[in-house]
Amino acid sequence: MTVQKTVFVTTAPFGVFAFSDNGELMRFELFDKAPKKALEQYEKGAQTLIEQLGEYSITESGLAYNILRKKLRELGVLLQFQSNESFNAFISEFCFYQSRSKMRLVFSKDKFMIQANNALDDIGKISNLMSERLKEWFGLHYPESRLSYKELVKHVATYGSREKFPGFIESVGLDLPEEDIVVIQSYAQAIEKIYEEKRRLEGYIKTSIKELMPNSSSLIDELLLAKIIASAGSIERLARFSASSIQLIGAEKALFRHLRKQGKSPKFGMIFMSSWIQAATDEQKGKIARILSAKLMQSIRIDFYSGRDESQRLRKELEDDIKKADR
Repeated sequence: MTVQKTVFVTTAPFGVFAFSDNGELMRFELFDKAPKKALEQYEKGAQTLIEQLGEYSITESGLAYNILRKKLRELGVLLQFQSNESFNAFISEFCFYQSRSKMRLVFSKDKFMIQANNALDDIGKISNLMSERLKEWFGLHYPESRLSYKELVKHVATYGSREKFPGFIESVGLDLPEEDIVVIQSYAQAIEKIYEEKRRLEGYIKTSIKELMPNSSSLIDELLLAKIIASAGSIERLARFSASSIQLIGAEKALFRHLRKQGKSPKFGMIFMSSWIQAATDEQKGKIARILSAKLMQSIRIDFYSGRDESQRLRKELEDDIKKADR
Protein backbone atom coordinates (compact mmCIF):
# COMPACT_ATOMS: atom_id res chain seq x y z
CA MET A 1 0.00 0.00 0.00
CA THR A 2 1.48 3.35 -1.08
CA VAL A 3 1.26 6.17 1.44
CA GLN A 4 0.69 9.57 -0.10
CA LYS A 5 3.14 12.29 0.83
CA THR A 6 1.66 15.40 2.39
CA VAL A 7 2.34 18.90 1.08
CA PHE A 8 1.32 22.13 2.78
CA VAL A 9 -0.08 24.82 0.50
CA THR A 10 -0.43 28.53 1.16
CA THR A 11 -0.83 31.75 -0.83
CA ALA A 12 1.35 34.89 -0.83
CA PRO A 13 0.79 38.21 -2.62
CA PHE A 14 3.10 37.12 -5.46
CA GLY A 15 2.26 33.41 -5.77
CA VAL A 16 1.09 30.05 -4.42
CA PHE A 17 3.58 27.75 -2.69
CA ALA A 18 3.64 24.09 -1.63
CA PHE A 19 6.04 22.96 1.13
CA SER A 20 6.97 19.62 2.61
CA ASP A 21 6.59 19.12 6.36
CA ASN A 22 10.29 19.98 6.83
CA GLY A 23 9.93 23.32 5.02
CA GLU A 24 11.30 22.30 1.62
CA LEU A 25 9.71 24.15 -1.32
CA MET A 26 8.05 21.45 -3.44
CA ARG A 27 6.27 23.47 -6.10
CA PHE A 28 5.12 27.03 -6.76
CA GLU A 29 3.11 29.18 -9.14
CA LEU A 30 3.95 32.89 -9.47
CA PHE A 31 1.39 35.63 -10.03
CA ASP A 32 1.65 38.57 -12.40
CA LYS A 33 4.24 41.21 -11.47
CA ALA A 34 1.60 43.93 -11.71
CA PRO A 35 0.12 44.29 -8.17
CA LYS A 36 -3.44 44.86 -9.38
CA LYS A 37 -3.47 41.68 -11.51
CA ALA A 38 -1.66 39.78 -8.76
CA LEU A 39 -4.47 40.68 -6.36
CA GLU A 40 -7.05 39.19 -8.74
CA GLN A 41 -5.03 35.94 -8.88
CA TYR A 42 -4.47 36.01 -5.11
CA GLU A 43 -8.22 36.22 -4.46
CA LYS A 44 -8.81 33.13 -6.63
CA GLY A 45 -6.62 31.13 -4.23
CA ALA A 46 -4.49 28.04 -4.70
CA GLN A 47 -6.86 25.85 -6.70
CA THR A 48 -4.74 25.73 -9.90
CA LEU A 49 -1.61 24.60 -8.06
CA ILE A 50 -3.59 22.09 -5.97
CA GLU A 51 -4.86 20.46 -9.16
CA GLN A 52 -1.22 19.93 -10.23
CA LEU A 53 -0.44 18.11 -6.96
CA GLY A 54 -2.74 15.17 -7.51
CA GLU A 55 -0.16 12.63 -6.30
CA TYR A 56 0.08 14.36 -2.91
CA SER A 57 -2.19 14.73 0.09
CA ILE A 58 -2.94 18.47 0.19
CA THR A 59 -3.23 20.43 3.43
CA GLU A 60 -3.87 24.17 3.69
CA SER A 61 -2.79 24.83 7.25
CA GLY A 62 -1.03 27.26 9.54
CA LEU A 63 2.22 25.30 9.11
CA ALA A 64 2.56 26.39 5.48
CA TYR A 65 1.77 29.97 6.44
CA ASN A 66 4.46 29.95 9.14
CA ILE A 67 7.05 28.52 6.74
CA LEU A 68 6.20 31.11 4.09
CA ARG A 69 6.23 33.96 6.59
CA LYS A 70 9.86 33.18 7.46
CA LYS A 71 10.88 32.85 3.80
CA LEU A 72 8.60 35.46 2.21
CA ARG A 73 11.21 38.09 1.35
CA GLU A 74 13.83 35.50 0.40
CA LEU A 75 11.46 33.75 -2.04
CA GLY A 76 10.12 37.01 -3.42
CA VAL A 77 13.55 38.40 -4.25
CA LEU A 78 14.88 35.07 -5.53
CA LEU A 79 11.95 34.04 -7.73
CA GLN A 80 10.25 37.24 -8.85
CA PHE A 81 11.71 40.65 -8.00
CA GLN A 82 15.54 40.34 -7.96
CA SER A 83 15.96 43.15 -5.38
CA ASN A 84 14.59 44.21 -1.99
CA GLU A 85 13.53 47.56 -3.42
CA SER A 86 11.37 45.95 -6.13
CA PHE A 87 9.90 43.55 -3.58
CA ASN A 88 9.05 46.41 -1.19
CA ALA A 89 7.45 48.46 -3.97
CA PHE A 90 5.31 45.50 -5.07
CA ILE A 91 4.14 44.65 -1.54
CA SER A 92 3.31 48.29 -0.81
CA GLU A 93 1.20 48.68 -3.95
CA PHE A 94 -0.41 45.23 -3.51
CA CYS A 95 -1.49 46.17 0.05
CA PHE A 96 -2.89 49.45 -1.24
CA TYR A 97 -5.13 47.70 -3.80
CA GLN A 98 -6.12 45.01 -1.28
CA SER A 99 -7.08 47.59 1.36
CA ARG A 100 -9.08 49.59 -1.18
CA SER A 101 -10.89 46.44 -2.28
CA LYS A 102 -11.76 45.50 1.30
CA MET A 103 -12.87 49.02 2.16
CA ARG A 104 -15.17 49.15 -0.88
CA LEU A 105 -16.73 45.89 0.24
CA VAL A 106 -17.17 47.21 3.78
CA PHE A 107 -18.63 50.50 2.54
CA SER A 108 -21.26 48.73 0.45
CA LYS A 109 -22.05 46.09 3.07
CA ASP A 110 -22.40 48.47 6.00
CA LYS A 111 -24.80 50.64 3.98
CA PHE A 112 -26.91 47.53 3.37
CA MET A 113 -26.74 46.69 7.08
CA ILE A 114 -27.86 50.18 8.05
CA GLN A 115 -30.84 49.97 5.69
CA ALA A 116 -31.67 46.46 6.95
CA ASN A 117 -31.50 47.69 10.56
CA ASN A 118 -33.78 50.62 9.74
CA ALA A 119 -36.18 48.24 8.01
CA LEU A 120 -36.18 46.03 11.11
CA ASP A 121 -37.02 49.05 13.26
CA ASP A 122 -39.88 49.92 10.90
CA ILE A 123 -41.23 46.37 10.99
CA GLY A 124 -40.99 46.37 14.78
CA LYS A 125 -43.00 49.58 15.05
CA ILE A 126 -45.60 48.36 12.55
CA SER A 127 -46.01 44.96 14.23
CA ASN A 128 -46.34 46.56 17.67
CA LEU A 129 -48.93 49.04 16.42
CA MET A 130 -50.95 46.35 14.65
CA SER A 131 -50.73 44.00 17.66
CA GLU A 132 -52.02 46.75 19.97
CA ARG A 133 -54.88 47.39 17.55
CA LEU A 134 -55.74 43.68 17.48
CA LYS A 135 -55.77 43.50 21.29
CA GLU A 136 -58.20 46.45 21.50
CA TRP A 137 -60.31 45.13 18.64
CA PHE A 138 -60.50 41.52 19.81
CA GLY A 139 -60.92 42.77 23.40
CA LEU A 140 -64.45 43.83 22.50
CA HIS A 141 -65.15 40.19 21.68
CA TYR A 142 -63.11 38.58 24.47
CA PRO A 143 -62.16 41.11 27.21
CA GLU A 144 -61.17 38.34 29.66
CA SER A 145 -58.19 37.30 27.52
CA ARG A 146 -54.84 37.69 29.30
CA LEU A 147 -52.70 36.55 26.39
CA SER A 148 -49.62 38.53 25.39
CA TYR A 149 -49.64 40.34 22.05
CA LYS A 150 -47.83 37.52 20.23
CA GLU A 151 -49.93 34.79 21.85
CA LEU A 152 -53.14 36.64 20.99
CA VAL A 153 -52.04 37.10 17.37
CA LYS A 154 -51.33 33.36 17.12
CA HIS A 155 -54.61 32.35 18.73
CA VAL A 156 -56.78 34.69 16.64
CA ALA A 157 -54.95 33.74 13.43
CA THR A 158 -55.41 30.03 14.22
CA TYR A 159 -58.85 29.82 15.86
CA GLY A 160 -60.73 33.00 14.93
CA SER A 161 -63.58 33.29 17.44
CA ARG A 162 -63.12 33.14 21.24
CA GLU A 163 -65.27 30.03 21.48
CA LYS A 164 -62.56 28.02 19.68
CA PHE A 165 -59.76 29.16 22.04
CA PRO A 166 -58.34 26.32 24.20
CA GLY A 167 -59.78 26.61 27.73
CA PHE A 168 -62.56 29.06 26.80
CA ILE A 169 -65.52 28.94 29.23
CA GLU A 170 -67.57 32.12 28.87
CA SER A 171 -67.26 35.83 28.19
CA VAL A 172 -69.17 39.08 28.65
CA GLY A 173 -67.78 40.39 25.36
CA LEU A 174 -69.72 41.09 22.20
CA ASP A 175 -70.89 38.20 20.08
CA LEU A 176 -69.53 38.56 16.55
CA PRO A 177 -71.07 37.26 13.33
CA GLU A 178 -68.97 35.02 11.08
CA GLU A 179 -68.15 37.81 8.61
CA ASP A 180 -66.58 39.89 11.42
CA ILE A 181 -64.57 36.88 12.65
CA VAL A 182 -63.22 36.33 9.12
CA VAL A 183 -62.02 39.95 8.92
CA ILE A 184 -60.32 39.99 12.32
CA GLN A 185 -58.74 36.57 11.73
CA SER A 186 -57.35 37.74 8.40
CA TYR A 187 -55.90 40.80 10.17
CA ALA A 188 -54.18 38.54 12.74
CA GLN A 189 -52.77 36.37 9.95
CA ALA A 190 -51.32 39.49 8.32
CA ILE A 191 -49.56 40.34 11.61
CA GLU A 192 -48.16 36.78 11.74
CA LYS A 193 -46.62 37.28 8.31
CA ILE A 194 -45.01 40.50 9.54
CA TYR A 195 -43.60 38.60 12.55
CA GLU A 196 -42.22 36.00 10.16
CA GLU A 197 -40.59 38.68 7.99
CA LYS A 198 -39.11 40.26 11.12
CA ARG A 199 -37.51 36.93 12.13
CA ARG A 200 -36.14 36.47 8.61
CA LEU A 201 -34.66 39.97 8.60
CA GLU A 202 -33.13 39.45 12.06
CA GLY A 203 -31.47 36.26 10.81
CA TYR A 204 -30.11 38.07 7.74
CA ILE A 205 -28.65 40.88 9.86
CA LYS A 206 -27.07 38.47 12.37
CA THR A 207 -25.42 36.39 9.64
CA SER A 208 -24.17 39.45 7.75
CA ILE A 209 -22.81 41.16 10.87
CA LYS A 210 -20.90 38.01 11.86
CA GLU A 211 -19.25 37.92 8.43
CA LEU A 212 -18.59 41.66 8.32
CA MET A 213 -17.43 42.14 11.92
CA PRO A 214 -16.38 38.78 13.42
CA ASN A 215 -14.43 40.35 16.28
CA SER A 216 -17.02 42.87 17.43
CA SER A 217 -19.92 40.43 17.07
CA SER A 218 -18.13 38.04 19.45
CA LEU A 219 -18.42 40.68 22.19
CA ILE A 220 -22.03 41.88 21.86
CA ASP A 221 -25.25 40.73 20.21
CA GLU A 222 -25.26 41.14 16.42
CA LEU A 223 -28.55 43.08 16.37
CA LEU A 224 -27.26 45.51 18.99
CA LEU A 225 -24.06 45.95 16.99
CA ALA A 226 -26.12 46.68 13.87
CA LYS A 227 -28.01 49.41 15.77
CA ILE A 228 -24.73 50.94 16.95
CA ILE A 229 -23.37 50.96 13.36
CA ALA A 230 -26.60 52.55 12.09
CA SER A 231 -26.44 55.23 14.77
CA ALA A 232 -22.79 55.99 13.95
CA GLY A 233 -23.58 56.23 10.23
CA SER A 234 -20.96 53.76 8.95
CA ILE A 235 -18.33 51.30 10.14
CA GLU A 236 -15.63 53.68 8.91
CA ARG A 237 -16.95 56.46 11.14
CA LEU A 238 -17.45 54.09 14.05
CA ALA A 239 -13.83 52.91 13.74
CA ARG A 240 -12.71 56.49 14.49
CA PHE A 241 -14.77 56.75 17.68
CA SER A 242 -13.07 56.76 21.05
CA ALA A 243 -14.14 54.26 23.69
CA SER A 244 -16.11 56.94 25.55
CA SER A 245 -17.95 57.92 22.35
CA ILE A 246 -18.92 54.29 21.70
CA GLN A 247 -20.14 54.05 25.29
CA LEU A 248 -22.51 57.00 24.78
CA ILE A 249 -23.89 56.17 21.31
CA GLY A 250 -27.65 56.52 21.62
CA ALA A 251 -27.47 58.84 24.63
CA GLU A 252 -26.81 62.03 22.69
CA LYS A 253 -29.93 63.85 23.95
CA ALA A 254 -29.07 63.12 27.58
CA LEU A 255 -25.48 64.22 26.95
CA PHE A 256 -26.60 67.52 25.40
CA ARG A 257 -28.93 68.14 28.36
CA HIS A 258 -25.98 67.54 30.69
CA LEU A 259 -23.77 69.94 28.70
CA ARG A 260 -26.51 72.58 29.08
CA LYS A 261 -26.48 71.79 32.82
CA GLN A 262 -30.03 70.46 32.65
CA GLY A 263 -29.36 66.89 33.74
CA LYS A 264 -26.88 64.29 34.92
CA SER A 265 -24.10 62.97 32.71
CA PRO A 266 -25.23 59.69 31.06
CA LYS A 267 -23.16 56.57 31.78
CA PHE A 268 -24.15 54.64 28.66
CA GLY A 269 -26.29 54.64 25.55
CA MET A 270 -27.26 51.63 23.44
CA ILE A 271 -24.42 49.61 24.97
CA PHE A 272 -26.61 49.36 28.09
CA MET A 273 -28.61 46.63 26.31
CA SER A 274 -25.54 44.36 26.20
CA SER A 275 -25.90 41.17 28.24
CA TRP A 276 -22.66 42.04 30.04
CA ILE A 277 -24.13 45.23 31.48
CA GLN A 278 -27.59 43.74 32.05
CA ALA A 279 -26.01 41.00 34.19
CA ALA A 280 -24.00 43.45 36.31
CA THR A 281 -25.15 44.99 39.59
CA ASP A 282 -26.27 48.62 39.55
CA GLU A 283 -22.99 49.66 41.20
CA GLN A 284 -20.93 47.85 38.56
CA LYS A 285 -22.85 48.80 35.40
CA GLY A 286 -20.82 51.96 34.76
CA LYS A 287 -17.49 50.17 35.20
CA ILE A 288 -18.55 47.27 32.96
CA ALA A 289 -19.72 49.75 30.32
CA ARG A 290 -16.27 51.38 30.26
CA ILE A 291 -14.52 48.01 29.97
CA LEU A 292 -16.85 46.82 27.20
CA SER A 293 -16.65 50.04 25.17
CA ALA A 294 -12.83 50.00 25.34
CA LYS A 295 -12.73 46.44 24.04
CA LEU A 296 -15.31 47.26 21.37
CA MET A 297 -13.20 50.17 20.16
CA GLN A 298 -10.31 47.74 19.67
CA SER A 299 -12.41 45.06 17.97
CA ILE A 300 -14.14 47.52 15.60
CA ARG A 301 -10.79 48.88 14.42
CA ILE A 302 -9.45 45.37 13.82
CA ASP A 303 -12.59 44.47 11.87
CA PHE A 304 -12.42 47.59 9.71
CA TYR A 305 -8.71 48.11 9.14
CA SER A 306 -7.23 44.59 9.08
CA GLY A 307 -10.01 42.00 8.96
CA ARG A 308 -8.03 39.60 11.17
CA ASP A 309 -10.16 37.24 13.22
CA GLU A 310 -9.04 37.73 16.81
CA SER A 311 -12.47 37.08 18.29
CA GLN A 312 -11.37 34.36 20.72
CA ARG A 313 -8.58 36.50 22.17
CA LEU A 314 -10.78 39.58 22.49
CA ARG A 315 -13.63 37.62 24.08
CA LYS A 316 -11.24 36.02 26.60
CA GLU A 317 -9.69 39.38 27.48
CA LEU A 318 -13.14 40.91 27.98
CA GLU A 319 -14.24 38.06 30.23
CA ASP A 320 -11.03 38.37 32.29
CA ASP A 321 -11.38 42.15 32.62
CA ILE A 322 -15.02 41.84 33.75
CA LYS A 323 -14.10 39.18 36.30
CA LYS A 324 -11.42 41.47 37.73
CA ALA A 325 -13.92 44.31 37.92
CA ASP A 326 -16.33 42.13 39.92
CA ARG A 327 -13.80 41.46 42.65
